[in-house]
Amino acid sequence: MATTVSEIMTRDPIYYTVPSGMAEVVKALIKNNITGLPIADSKGKYVGIISRKDIFDHSTETQTAMVMRKAKAVFEDDPIEIAASEMVKQHRRHIAVVNRDNEIAGILTPQNFLPVVKERYGNVQIRKVLLNTTIPVWENTPINVVLFAMKLSRVYASPVINEKTDFVGLITDRDIFDKVDLRSRLEFSEAGIADDEDPWSWGGLRNVFTYMIERSHLQLPDIPVKDIMVTKPAVVYSNDRLEAAVRMMETKNYNQLPVLEGHDRLTGMLNDIEIMSVFS
Repeated sequence: MATTVSEIMTRDPIYYTVPSGMAEVVKALIKNNITGLPIADSKGKYVGIISRKDIFDHSTETQTAMVMRKAKAVFEDDPIEIAASEMVKQHRRHIAVVNRDNEIAGILTPQNFLPVVKERYGNVQIRKVLLNTTIPVWENTPINVVLFAMKLSRVYASPVINEKTDFVGLITDRDIFDKVDLRSRLEFSEAGIADDEDPWSWGGLRNVFTYMIERSHLQLPDIPVKDIMVTKPAVVYSNDRLEAAVRMMETKNYNQLPVLEGHDRLTGMLNDIEIMSVFS
């Protein structure tokens, strides 16, 4: 059974350095289809981390040092419990791992913890770890309003309800990206991504969708959420065991799951970060 950070972390992560321009960091995220990376100084020492939420919060900033969070890292020999507690405290999906010389050794996301959660806490009821604020949206809400609300709330996945408050689907910022044809309208040069450079992963672009929309000054089509939402998303029930939710998150790479109870009534969203609270 894993007990230390080094046993579960992703080793030798892609990282960037300061000083540098944000366009280069965005390129690295897109090209490698990742959602966050550590930042080091010119001597290779850890100084901060950048995730897509940080980029969304500073979409007009051009310097990496102004966007990165000087977030606390964890040591590779720390117990898993310390890292999980730090993730819950920061409420971010990426935590850097350093050695005792403050050099970047790895990175952690909730996915790294899930096998341990399943092994140790698989029997815990989902209702016991359901902590986050859920922001439902009405099925006829225009998608540009939904995206605006996501940016303000920093919650990028919302259950969709009808006028009777019945749960009818799920919408994430990536669903908007996947189902609205924006490829020909995005201004790649505005974000430092020229058309004549390396081909970029369309999947990677999903990770910085909100950033690309804002940099391109692009107006989304006037269509309601119900036209593009996931109508039959995977769900869990409040009395289910964590093992069931973790298994879905592991196999489908979900960050969150709608939680229902009773006669399929929406009761919240299970977020992978908040699952880390079982370690405390």
